Amino acid sequence: MVRSKMPRGLEKVPTGIQGLDEITNGGLPRGRPTLVCGGAGSGKTLLGIEFLVRGATQFNEPGVFMSFEESAEELKKNVASLGFDLNRLTASKRILVDYVHIERSEIEETGEYDLEGLFIRLGNAIDSIGAKRVVLDTIESLFAGLPNPSILRAELRRLFRWLKKKGMTTIITGERGDNALTRHGLEEYVSDCVILLDHRVSNQISTRRLRIVKYRGSTHGTNEFPFLIDERGIDVMPITSLGLKHTVASQRISTGIPRLDTMLGGKGYFRGSSILVSGTAGTGKTSVAAHFIDAACRRGERSVFFAFEESPSQIIRNMGSIGIDLQQWVKKGLLQFHAERPTVYGLEAHLASIHKFIEEFKPKVIIVDP
Repeated sequence: MVRSKMPRGLEKVPTGIQGLDEITNGGLPRGRPTLVCGGAGSGKTLLGIEFLVRGATQFNEPGVFMSFEESAEELKKNVASLGFDLNRLTASKRILVDYVHIERSEIEETGEYDLEGLFIRLGNAIDSIGAKRVVLDTIESLFAGLPNPSILRAELRRLFRWLKKKGMTTIITGERGDNALTRHGLEEYVSDCVILLDHRVSNQISTRRLRIVKYRGSTHGTNEFPFLIDERGIDVMPITSLGLKHTVASQRISTGIPRLDTMLGGKGYFRGSSILVSGTAGTGKTSVAAHFIDAACRRGERSVFFAFEESPSQIIRNMGSIGIDLQQWVKKGLLQFHAERPTVYGLEAHLASIHKFIEEFKPKVIIVDP
């Protein structure tokens, strides 16, 4: 992870979300609110949940999730498929989930037009588990419940000032507006950090992108970054922030083909280099790659074969016909295949998926075919 280069006095809270901490140079502003906005299904609620789960499990920072749209039980069921066990975390008092339902008719009967009750409820939740993080999910639902928008706007300003005073690192989620970041202009109140999530479909291919719209007092990545939502949560790929400052090695490794090694000075490829094997169908590109993988595994090096045209079993069978037994390395845990159709994702999402797989398996040799 890239270490943050931040001004003195601006302390940050790591989110624990792969890639997001990198493009924010360390995480979200500690003790300040962050607005996460986007359309329906863009991943706002999930980002908030993961922020709390990572905080509770990795950084010893309990958190409160206050929902204005989904009940606690609905929320727990929805995020269970992503590997987040909220029941366990709530039982151990590391996360508290609260559902606030505001009925307009009840407010009109009682005449309670402010958020004083919400302050008390949220304050009790924070104090009960010693929370350091807070997520207010779909807080814009309040505009449908409270009849006077002017009073509500003033109350929201007071709420965010109150959360700052209590030192809470807060995420507020809001629905994307037609001509604004949010439907009711929440960006007017949250000026410290604003993150925009976008879920678009182009040529029948779905792509998710994240952009840091503003981050007061901190440098940050300003481009759109692709991200994935899978069984482990959110993974952001900072593709456009990658520089050309990587070191190079002078070590050479075998291609797995003795005479090709001879053609390359008797030493093979440079370690850490990118090799393009080009040719028409049937010229032996995959076979050259398989020799390279076989040689790497014989050295005891982990290897990954990214296949975008053939299944792993098909590749293993075909390479067996030329005397290369790749199955033995799969059984020994030195070789893993990752096979997907090119049309499953867009280009950036494929790169994000590849990046995540490499980060987890940490191979020395990689094949992308074709």
